[in-house]
Amino acid sequence: MKNITRLIEFSDLIEGENGFKLFSFDNQNNIVYFITSSNQLIIYSPSNKKVTMKIELNDQDILSEGALINSIQFIPDLEAICMATDKGDILMYSTSNGQLECVGIVGSGITCMSWSPDYELFILATESETLIQMTKDWEILNEVSINSYLPGKEASQYNTSNSNNNITLDNKTKIPIISWRGDGQYFSCTSFDSATNSIQLRVWERSLQLHSMNETSVAGLENQISWRPSGSLIAVSHRLEQNKRHDISFFERNGLKHGEFTIRSKGTVEAIEWSCDSEILALLLKVVGDDGSEKTVVQLWHRSNYYWFLKQEINCDSSESIVHMKWDLSAPILRIITSQGRYNEYRLCWDYDVSQGFSSENPSIVVMVDGNTLKMTPFRRLVTPPPMSAYSIALPANSNCSGFSFNRNTFQLSVLVNQINSICIYTPASLPAIPVATKQPTVDLTPQLKPTNYSVPPTLTATISIDSSKLQLYKLRHFFWLNETTFVAVESNTNQNDSIVEVIINKSSFAVEHIYRVNTPNKVLRLTNHLESLDQALFETVDGYLYVYNSSTCPSSSGSMESPTSISPFISQQQENIFKFPTPCPWFSSCTINQEDSVVGLNDRNKLYINQNLLCTDCNSYSLHNKFLLFTTVSHVLRSVSLLAPAPTSPLVYIPPAQQNTYANGKSQAIQQTSNYDDSIRDVERGARIVAVVPHDTRLVLQMPRGNLEAISPRSLTLSTIRELLNQHEYLKAFMLMRRNRIDMNLIYDHNPTDFLRHVETFIDQIQNIDYLNLFISSLRDEDTTKTLFVDLETKHLIPPTNVKPSAVVEGKVNLVCDKLRQVLVEKDSIKFNLPILTTYVKKSPPELDQVLRLIQSLRGEEVNENGETIVNRLAEESLDYIVFLVDVNKLYDIALGTYDFELVIMVAQKSQKDPKEYISFLQELQKMERFYQRYSIDKYLNRWETALYNLARAGEQYEQDCLELIKQHNIYKESLVIYGGSEKAEIKNQKEMFKKVSDIYADYLVQHNNYEDAAYLYTSAGESKKALSAFKDACLWENSIYQAKKLNFTNDELNNLAQECSEVLKRNGKFKEAGLLLSQYSDLETSISAYCEGFYYNDAILLAQNKDRSELVDTLINKSILETVATQTTDINSNYEKYQKMATRIVIVRTNKLNYVPLLLPRGGLDPETSSMMSGMSGIFSEGGQSVNSAMSSVTTSSYVSTYSQQTGTFSTATKTRLKKKDKKPKPQKVRLTGKEGSPFEEEYLVEEMKKLIPSIAQQENIGRIVKGLVILNLFDEARQLSTLYQKYLDLIDGSLDNLSASATAILPENKKEKEKEYQLQLQQMEEEQLQQQQQQQPGLPAQPINNNNKFVTLNIKQIKVTRDKSNWNLNIF
Repeated sequence: MKNITRLIEFSDLIEGENGFKLFSFDNQNNIVYFITSSNQLIIYSPSNKKVTMKIELNDQDILSEGALINSIQFIPDLEAICMATDKGDILMYSTSNGQLECVGIVGSGITCMSWSPDYELFILATESETLIQMTKDWEILNEVSINSYLPGKEASQYNTSNSNNNITLDNKTKIPIISWRGDGQYFSCTSFDSATNSIQLRVWERSLQLHSMNETSVAGLENQISWRPSGSLIAVSHRLEQNKRHDISFFERNGLKHGEFTIRSKGTVEAIEWSCDSEILALLLKVVGDDGSEKTVVQLWHRSNYYWFLKQEINCDSSESIVHMKWDLSAPILRIITSQGRYNEYRLCWDYDVSQGFSSENPSIVVMVDGNTLKMTPFRRLVTPPPMSAYSIALPANSNCSGFSFNRNTFQLSVLVNQINSICIYTPASLPAIPVATKQPTVDLTPQLKPTNYSVPPTLTATISIDSSKLQLYKLRHFFWLNETTFVAVESNTNQNDSIVEVIINKSSFAVEHIYRVNTPNKVLRLTNHLESLDQALFETVDGYLYVYNSSTCPSSSGSMESPTSISPFISQQQENIFKFPTPCPWFSSCTINQEDSVVGLNDRNKLYINQNLLCTDCNSYSLHNKFLLFTTVSHVLRSVSLLAPAPTSPLVYIPPAQQNTYANGKSQAIQQTSNYDDSIRDVERGARIVAVVPHDTRLVLQMPRGNLEAISPRSLTLSTIRELLNQHEYLKAFMLMRRNRIDMNLIYDHNPTDFLRHVETFIDQIQNIDYLNLFISSLRDEDTTKTLFVDLETKHLIPPTNVKPSAVVEGKVNLVCDKLRQVLVEKDSIKFNLPILTTYVKKSPPELDQVLRLIQSLRGEEVNENGETIVNRLAEESLDYIVFLVDVNKLYDIALGTYDFELVIMVAQKSQKDPKEYISFLQELQKMERFYQRYSIDKYLNRWETALYNLARAGEQYEQDCLELIKQHNIYKESLVIYGGSEKAEIKNQKEMFKKVSDIYADYLVQHNNYEDAAYLYTSAGESKKALSAFKDACLWENSIYQAKKLNFTNDELNNLAQECSEVLKRNGKFKEAGLLLSQYSDLETSISAYCEGFYYNDAILLAQNKDRSELVDTLINKSILETVATQTTDINSNYEKYQKMATRIVIVRTNKLNYVPLLLPRGGLDPETSSMMSGMSGIFSEGGQSVNSAMSSVTTSSYVSTYSQQTGTFSTATKTRLKKKDKKPKPQKVRLTGKEGSPFEEEYLVEEMKKLIPSIAQQENIGRIVKGLVILNLFDEARQLSTLYQKYLDLIDGSLDNLSASATAILPENKKEKEKEYQLQLQQMEEEQLQQQQQQQPGLPAQPINNNNKFVTLNIKQIKVTRDKSNWNLNIF
């Protein structure tokens, strides 16, 4: 589908005599060396555009008399020009010192000279029909006959009667020609064999050994030959059918023929040359016209999909003839020279010529050039692979297309025809409507296009003839149609910069009115349209600068009256000076990105730019959609960039999923995707390039390297079109597009939930198909797909960045949509939409299957058919069949049984695999039971215990005990209170009595589970005062206990005993203050004060003694108790202080050792016996659970030792040799006992747990505070100060160690240990690879083993643990 475009054309007329015939090129210095027919060497510099030197070789006395130079080659290694003459002279001209010398003479004469691609040796063909092999030092290596034969072959086998098709071969045709393969290992040679009277093709090895010959049946070969640089084919001129057919045939290295194509012009092949990338085959032809006139042309051929296209034909003036051509060795540059000395350079590139414009009416027509035929295909309607096409245009006879363009409004085609120097205009190629017979449920996205039959090709409308004296069209390139009356192109000028030519035509008469020219600052690299402007064009010069061309119709043009056109620098909105690409871009386009004028450029090094920002470093093609920039990469990925969002400022990097690895347990695992699915990336076939993307559509066409086409719908284009259709409420189009491209149907709702709910009726009106509605409902789920699957690339930049991952779960979404759809469906037609209505019930969470069965039940009945016969309504049966398809029939059977409708149960059972003997007998037994007991039995069968209890309670008084047993058996106490509580129910007998019984057994159940408070209140409601008293006492509710005791008429002694019992319970629960208060009311004073002192409530004890006028108790009982408490607390604090200080010091040492640990990798290949014995005995001693932290590595690197570090301590351990097992058994979890022994595997865990236990709580701090305050009140100030100072010192020690404790607590967390293992394992693996590489370097004899140098990505997710101390204002500020 691609065509050849002449990017840059350089032309100059070399000063000197006529008769130029050969040239060679110095790529490094950009110098051309010409040879004329009079043996004149001309040195020319295209950069300076002048001849730097002329040397008359005949005057140098180094040539044989009458010798003519027939070969020339520049040798980069020698910095010299090598020339050969027909008399056998070999000349060398040094370009560094200008020395010219004759380095050798072949006495028999030289007919051809060819250097190998590496310039290490060269081959000479002599007049004596031999081949001589020489080195660059002029040493002869070998000499053989040029007409040698393979062993077993004779000349008679090639002596056919139709040799060369009876063509008379002249001396020029008999000259041997040599062509090397790209790697220099083989060369081919054509030569005239007098024994067979024909040209034979031979393939020689580099050592001058004959490798193969052409097939014996092949006749008619000519001497012109060229070996494809890629090494696959040899192109040879070939005449067939008695000179009526002229082919270019291709041969393999083994001499077998492998295809051909026919030259379409009559004449002779003067030369054949392959381009450096093996894509273009150039033929230098001497063409004979119908009138007998001769001219020379260069034809450029290209193969695509096994068909050869004539892509372009390069002509010269009729007064000149092309004598030699050469391709550049590293770039697609073709150089030619004419006999009159006109030197031309053409820099070529590949372009896909597609009709431009973002209009929805653009048919996206792609044009292929094939000689005088233009093949056209509208990709909006169909995709036709080359060489086929939808239709073709035949240009005038013996003419060739040098350029064409589409009108951006009418899509008419204009073609430059060189031979008649005219512009041909053809009718537009419009698209037809889809035939009714093949119309799909989808709606045509382009209904506004006028129906036309695309099988009828465009017809010629007008021919605009141009006077060749004013403008020669073959000199034009980058031709395009600017507006209705204006054509613009770039004209090449001899030895000058280019000019932009503007041709103004009369719209009605198609006559040329004006031709304007304006010179450019430099050579033009590309000329294209500027956005959607019809008055301006944009062009780039070879130095990367961009300029705006203002046509004569542009209001902003600053030209003169004679030349109203002008050129102005292109200034982007991001910078104030003239715009320049970082590197010249042969392909660039103008577009709007984020509402700003921008340019997109692609250079020949696969770098893609947006303005001056590098977007991609490996791009090989791009195309513009009305909403996206799409491009492919050399890594076979298609990417999309939204034109509505700001352009990326940094290169886009794509890491294939296969390279995103993490290492766990010694195995490579893919990193889980934590981000949303990227719709802008899609894998494509290797080497795929973008041909065209259809605007306002989802179709993108790719061409594979072979030439075949593939039309795809990128997810970015598809989703953008779907969103646009949903905004326009075109639900049917959106649905069909989603169904065809397998897009999740949830997007219909998730795109705009509020809008969808408002237009549910419109949605149903458009989608009438029952299957489509069922598909949509079945696809619903409680998830927002716009956050998980389909992120809008066009609005993504509007969402503010945040570290909080948005929740994708939408609770109640499915239920909401189902209810809304069902409401509308029922209103429209409940019979027609019966199945979707049923689906809405089934899809809800939880499924409302009972409603489904009731709906099916309501559909049962009889109806009268058209014949007046009464038949059973089949709608219920069909509905049930559908539901059975959606839901498990056994579950549906249980739901039907729960409706207590036996007819419905039988209907469902008939759809299942149940045995009728079983379920029919079961239903018959149920029918014999009383109604409520029957329902109880069904509920019991279905394990619906709450409903079963309710039905059994209504069955009668005789089942009361069964109800209690049912409640106990299934723990449905709360449900039973609801059933028997509340207002009286007529269906339940003895409701109040049963409520008390249920409350009593429920309270017993709570007492068994130590829930005394709830049990006490239930006992109260049941009238069980004694049980309530005991429960209140155990619940520490002594007030309620006293109340129940008085209600039971307890005596004072019984109350005192009850108070003592309650106080003991309170003290066991740490409620000393409440115990003291209880005893102060119902017991003696000393016991109450002792309870206060036991809980350190000394202020309350002193106040109670004073209120009871027992102040002596302060000095005796209270003072003595507080001094004993101070002594005990002081001892405990000192002990805890010493323990904590020792552990805080040790935990710092343990953590430091771990942080400073460096993995030790022992040498491969084993150890010496003593070391091996010692290490094997130590292996696993310090490992956790019998396996070291990195022991997984030993299972990967078999027969090697891996040193590991115990994760908990600062000691080392070494994993032993392990064998790879076919199947790893899952180890049983082992309970690990933590010990505090120094160096133990779990020392750090032990220290953390013990230190956390020693951190005092708020209650402990408040206890010390109450003791200190009590000491101050009792005038024991020194004791109070000492206790306060000691305790504060202990707290300061704890606060100072919390950071180290937190670090250790974080490190020992099991999740964090697993994360750190990844880092350890990667570090060990890298060290092992480095050691292996060092061993290979030190011992070269060892077999090389592959080393994986790929980057490894390890994702660590460390959960931080912060250990803190709860602080309380326990101390007094007086100390």
